[in-house]
Amino acid sequence: MNIESPAMPYNFADLEPAISRDTLVFHFLRHQRVCFDRMLAMVRGTELESLELTDLIRVTERNPAQHMLYRYAAEVYNHNLYWNSMRPRGGGPATGLAAELVRERFGTHERFVREFTDTASAHFGSGWLWLVWRGGTLEILTTSNAGTPLVRGDVPLLALDLWEHAYYLDHQNRRGAYVKTFLEELINWDTASRTLAELGNAEQQPRIAVRARAAAEPVARVGGGMP
Repeated sequence: MNIESPAMPYNFADLEPAISRDTLVFHFLRHQRVCFDRMLAMVRGTELESLELTDLIRVTERNPAQHMLYRYAAEVYNHNLYWNSMRPRGGGPATGLAAELVRERFGTHERFVREFTDTASAHFGSGWLWLVWRGGTLEILTTSNAGTPLVRGDVPLLALDLWEHAYYLDHQNRRGAYVKTFLEELINWDTASRTLAELGNAEQQPRIAVRARAAAEPVARVGGGMP
């Protein structure tokens, strides 16, 4: 099996008081871990067992007979990115490679926050909120239930779980308070910048490649800005 068992990138209590230890323990063990175990049982002994997680998601999404497996695999992936989209003492405006692209797409941090919050509020029911790289720019979008933008060809940079189990213990049904806490105290821009840099280093995205090289080699320029 080429898919690693889920693991938290920090201790369960490290995000307190923004997210309680009880919420993370419940969320990880009762949701992501259950999805992983069920996914594992469904692929064991089949040709799908050798696939990487992202490939498993893409293959099963295209086959209606495998949609239950797709949902479990997508939830494993979605949660992995969600955990890494947060960090202790996180929050605030974008940093690193993501900062320039946020300014380019949204103009200001305040406008980014407004669009992020409005998109979360407008989403009906359970699902996920995403910051993705699509067609040479950043986009904010949602998916329903276990949906993931991987299958649309987007590159997910950050994820926020909008299922009620992600915030009900701490915020009851106040999704807006949960999103505000994520943006102000938890968001981990390093994850987004790292993914963007990887795209640039692989030269899969020429615009990002220019920025990634410039960030890695801060050479003084005479009379010129970023190419």
